[in-house]
Amino acid sequence: MPEGTARFISRSGIAKHAGVSRPAVSNWERRHPDYPKPVLVGGAELFAVDEVAAWLSQRAIPANALNSDERPGTTYGDRFRRSAGIREETDAPDPALSRRLATALLGPLGEPWRHSGRESLYLELLLSLVFVRGYAPTEWRTATYDLHHGRSPIWSLARIRADLLGPEGDGWVGEADGPITDPERWSLERAGHLIEEITHAPQAADLFGLLLQTETEKLGRRGEQLVTPPSLRRLMVELAGELPQPSDIYDPFCRSGELLVEFGGKPTGRGPTVDLAVAETPNERHRRIAAMNLMLHGVPFRTAIEPYLPSERGRTGPVAYDLVLTNPPFSMKARYDARFAWEDWPFGTPPERNADLGWIQHAVRSLTPDGQAIVVMANGAAFRGGREREIRARLLSAGVVEGVVALPPGLFSSTTIGACLWLLRRPSGASPPDVWFVDAREAGEMDTRTLRVLTETDVSELVAEYRAWRRAPHEFTGTRSPRWSSSRATFAEIKAADFVLDPARYMHRSGPPIDLAATTDRLHRIREELARLHVRAQEVDHQVARLLNGMP
Repeated sequence: MPEGTARFISRSGIAKHAGVSRPAVSNWERRHPDYPKPVLVGGAELFAVDEVAAWLSQRAIPANALNSDERPGTTYGDRFRRSAGIREETDAPDPALSRRLATALLGPLGEPWRHSGRESLYLELLLSLVFVRGYAPTEWRTATYDLHHGRSPIWSLARIRADLLGPEGDGWVGEADGPITDPERWSLERAGHLIEEITHAPQAADLFGLLLQTETEKLGRRGEQLVTPPSLRRLMVELAGELPQPSDIYDPFCRSGELLVEFGGKPTGRGPTVDLAVAETPNERHRRIAAMNLMLHGVPFRTAIEPYLPSERGRTGPVAYDLVLTNPPFSMKARYDARFAWEDWPFGTPPERNADLGWIQHAVRSLTPDGQAIVVMANGAAFRGGREREIRARLLSAGVVEGVVALPPGLFSSTTIGACLWLLRRPSGASPPDVWFVDAREAGEMDTRTLRVLTETDVSELVAEYRAWRRAPHEFTGTRSPRWSSSRATFAEIKAADFVLDPARYMHRSGPPIDLAATTDRLHRIREELARLHVRAQEVDHQVARLLNGMP
């Protein structure tokens, strides 16, 4: 297992760095109830390094077991930290350093890879180097040996990554596209020198995320959406923070694992915020990137490949989770030779032309009885007719839909399709409850010429509104502001609207009641004024005509 600033370590690694036998570690674990508990990382039972170091710091080394360079009073924690080269995680990332490195790495240094059409391979090599530098710095010299000796580093990096990540780290994109050229090798060597400026794991994690975000924005509609936009995932995570604390969290289309990192990697002062994060994807490359991202951020995880679309068939381990956070592809065609089509859809089989409401149903059926989900959806899923209208009707009748938030346009660099958030829960069996609607299409501000972001004020206000809704849904009256509006709608009202879930449809209820008498009187006065102005305009036209006729 990794050393240095690694976030997790095995029992053998603990024994090695504490200078004790492997059975001694097992005895500590068995005899002391406060000994750190293992977590599942990449399928293996590991221990959080900071928790182990803190526990060992409470145990002084007996005088007859001290090394020659250790003074009386030295703890096993002192020895453990010194041997493994572990620092206290007090170093906060420097955003300016991350921006400078990302600009250099993805700028001119990436030109040879763009010229050869292997940008994906270059990005994954960069991410792998950043991962090794931050997670296992003692492996850094091995990882960059080939670079400094004029050879391709792909296979040495692959071996190191596989050692750290297990099956999740195996394989490469572009490995059969021919050898690395001299310009590519030169750029990668320069990249390695730049990445050496990273001195601690938080800085590596910050740069890792920035590389993914920058590359997504740079490729725009030419490329894939590698990450959910930062301001949107912050809103999703803050909304999820209003729910009961989950023990596990699931993303069935994990992209780079950014939603799981955003939630599970939040600092709490003691260990991760979830027991297990489960990341699934149909893309092997995404699986590798997500595994590195999760491990670098200290999130206990398990990844899996679902070759087509999510399904229950062939799944291993638990299939019910306390929280589902996901941003699946918009309007993806449902292949009827795929496992996606073989699910026993509880609310209706999704149409062939897109799988939007298939993802919604999969999220719902993946929840524990008290679990909840937040899913990014294309706007069309809220109002398209036909089979999707019937699925929405069944979802609402079962009480599955808690709320829908319409998002502002321009959040995504790879698409102009409008999006919304669906807040979901398991069927309750009771009468269909009211639904919370928010129209936030006017929220946010332009960050670049083409990209919009939700501001911190937008996020905090929307979360506060959700808190008010959850506290007293039957008393909720809604809010109207220049940037967003909220409202509550009953099942009868939504049924009368033909089960359309577009929040704008229900916003009229948020304002004060209309005074019909005053409005009628005002319209009458406007009509009279328009008639008077029309007569006056005719008089002016007549005078102008007379003047023109009298001109020589």
